[in-house]
Amino acid sequence: MSTPGAGRPAHDRPELDGRTLDAPELEWHRLVAPADAFDEPALSLIARYVATANRVTQAFWGDDGHDTTVDELLASLRHVEDDITERFLVVAEGRDVGRAIASIARDEGASVAYLSAWVVPEARGRGIGRAIAERIEQVAIGLGATTLQAWVDHRAPVEGGEAIPAATGHGALAADPAARLAVSMGYALEQVDRISELDVETARRTLEAHRADALAHAGDAYELRSWAGATPPELLDAMAVLHARMVTDAPSADLEVDDERWDAARLGRVEAEWAEAGLTALQAVAIHRASGEAVAFTVLLLPAPGRPAFQEDTLVHADHRGHRLGMLVKTENLLQLGRLHPDRTRIVTWNAEENRPMLRVNEALGFVPIGAEGGWQRRTPPPVEGQPRAASRDRTASADSMEA
Repeated sequence: MSTPGAGRPAHDRPELDGRTLDAPELEWHRLVAPADAFDEPALSLIARYVATANRVTQAFWGDDGHDTTVDELLASLRHVEDDITERFLVVAEGRDVGRAIASIARDEGASVAYLSAWVVPEARGRGIGRAIAERIEQVAIGLGATTLQAWVDHRAPVEGGEAIPAATGHGALAADPAARLAVSMGYALEQVDRISELDVETARRTLEAHRADALAHAGDAYELRSWAGATPPELLDAMAVLHARMVTDAPSADLEVDDERWDAARLGRVEAEWAEAGLTALQAVAIHRASGEAVAFTVLLLPAPGRPAFQEDTLVHADHRGHRLGMLVKTENLLQLGRLHPDRTRIVTWNAEENRPMLRVNEALGFVPIGAEGGWQRRTPPPVEGQPRAASRDRTASADSMEA
């Protein structure tokens, strides 16, 4: 499979600093789950894809803390019950130069696709990024998407430097090449997430005090539970309800969001994928004693030792805010981390810049900003009446969808 970069009229070709660029011819290699442990072609392609992705993250972050592992990717490729995700390794002139992703929920009526187009540093400035982005957009549209979203790591603006503000009025990004490409392709910066990091050793000195203060505000109305690994069976249904509320309760600016259908079975699938990926989950939840409902939770995911832990979802039910439950579940989980994994020294998290309640909690714990993530969105024109719709979601797009 190949996607020619040349052959377009000059006025349609990307430009950089006034220079017209022609991307080289690109070969697209679609990733599939290996048939078994001896499926060398599939496993080799996966290893090359991971290595390519990690060249990008290491160049941006300066270390391997944000790397992806082969086990993480294999787990994702094997768990396809809830999403359709197409992944491609992109090759130019015999060299691995990028990777692309398009993903959409399998739920009927899902219309939002999440895209990613990465280029290794040494291949930039040749129009490859735009060529990858344009092609992966078409894959997403072929899956039925009418809204395209991309979450991209950026630097925060520096004083006196060019910046792009979020449509919410909260947060801004440096106008780097990735941001300029997104704008030129018609994407709007709907939301900015602050990327923050916690020095765990320093934070441990005040965790007990923060937890005691949160407990005093919560009173006796709530019970705390925490655990490592899979959710206890008696809490599966309650935790599934909280995960579903992440869509409705978390700040989303003007980003389109598909409804997510969560139940105990789906939560079990997610946790099984974490385990297969080599990720250890630490979770804490606050349970409202009077109703028995789980009303606040937080999740830490721990990859292999030496890498930072990642603070994943944290949510307080809208009806139970104002009782310091966010601080309560976070401190409980951090104390659990200290007991079970005292070697962990860093935690990385993401928060919408308009989500001041959660940012206040994180700032009090000692999280400091290290970067920004942009939530970019473009709505595509609706399909013309009479034209065939995208392929059914009960099957994945074929590799032929990538042909020029």
